[in-house]
Amino acid sequence: MKYLLIFLIVLSFIAPSTKDDDSFKNIFRDSFYNYITCLDNSVDYLVENVPAFSSIAEMPYEKAYASIMKDRHLIKHLVSSGETLDDIIRLYNNNIDDIENFRKVVYKENEGLISEDYQVQSGSYIAVPCE
Repeated sequence: MKYLLIFLIVLSFIAPSTKDDDSFKNIFRDSFYNYITCLDNSVDYLVENVPAFSSIAEMPYEKAYASIMKDRHLIKHLVSSGETLDDIIRLYNNNIDDIENFRKVVYKENEGLISEDYQVQSGSYIAVPCE
């Protein structure tokens, strides 16, 4: 019974990918992408709607915040044209061991102002950790 269930689950990811003129390679690739997309959407849903998963998703940010904000405070910075997030972080901090932790903190503190690839728009104020 469990093998039949596994077969049906696998088939549910393959079926939307099949077309009359596709090769086996394309069908397999598309079904794998369907599977990955399904997992990603499921994780996003759980993080947004289930408190236990939300707290697990917040752990990397909380660790980064605790390690960075020991002796620092947040300061507002007006983003000029051509400035990158790394430039702004280095402007206010001398000893940077792990820039990725700084990026996590700045991204989380400025949700909606910084894109997921850490691009900032000029003319906006962002909060940056400062020594």
